[in-house]
Amino acid sequence: MMKNLTSLILIFILTSATVFGQMERRKAAKDGPVEDIFLAGSIAGLSTANALPKGNMNTMVMHNFGLLSGGIDQFFGLDAGAAVRLGIDYGITDRLDIGIGRTSLENVVDIRAKYVLLQQLKSNKIPIQITFKGDIGISTQRERRFSYSFTERLNYFGTIMIAKKFTDRISLQLAPVVSHHNTVVKEQQDQKLYHTLFGIGIAGRYKLNERNALAFEFLPVFGNRNTGTKNHAAISYEIDTGGHVFQLFFMSGRWFTEQHLMARTDRDFLDLDLRFGFNINRFFGL
Repeated sequence: MMKNLTSLILIFILTSATVFGQMERRKAAKDGPVEDIFLAGSIAGLSTANALPKGNMNTMVMHNFGLLSGGIDQFFGLDAGAAVRLGIDYGITDRLDIGIGRTSLENVVDIRAKYVLLQQLKSNKIPIQITFKGDIGISTQRERRFSYSFTERLNYFGTIMIAKKFTDRISLQLAPVVSHHNTVVKEQQDQKLYHTLFGIGIAGRYKLNERNALAFEFLPVFGNRNTGTKNHAAISYEIDTGGHVFQLFFMSGRWFTEQHLMARTDRDFLDLDLRFGFNINRFFGL
């Protein structure tokens, strides 16, 4: 009798442990990192806190055209020629990805890295995502006026992106930013140019349905700013087809690297003197 009772107690304990263990695993499975805070690693030119999963690759084709104010004579900017950036990003781990790209403007090559310092969790135990991004660019354009050294051609960008997905539809991001150009060239005698600029990147996304979203970006510069420059801004309509993310946007800047958007944007978004552009993101699992 005692042997049978002992056996039943052992079976009950083992069964309970198994059941509770499965329950705990199911509870843990419900938690985990929040997915799709934004649809892609950038909107128009401003980066987002998204990082690629390990072993995943994103190839990007980024375009924008001339100013809409060119009118019908320039077919609202489409005849003015395109600025293009081609890029590839790859997920080293679930938190770290690296990338390289080339922009047709001044033949700039940039190397970038993102690292997720903190991931937002579905349980809200960690309510925000924090991602660091660093970017180094080099202008490879042949310059006839000056003979630049390698270091004189370099530019840099750094940011800490703080993002949160508030609901299934709404995501917001704030990002203190700093940019630096080793060389600045005055085109006018009274022009004031600065090597280092500070600002804050602001981005948001509103999910319309499973496949479509609206997004925006705003990159104001604080403190010293280059003469004649304006704060960059863009609005975007985004389409997720599964393996592709298409982004159709209007932007005031012309560059796709933040350090140049801060230093070179000369159009005011509120004046509606904008450029039409589009990005094509193609995601692969390797």
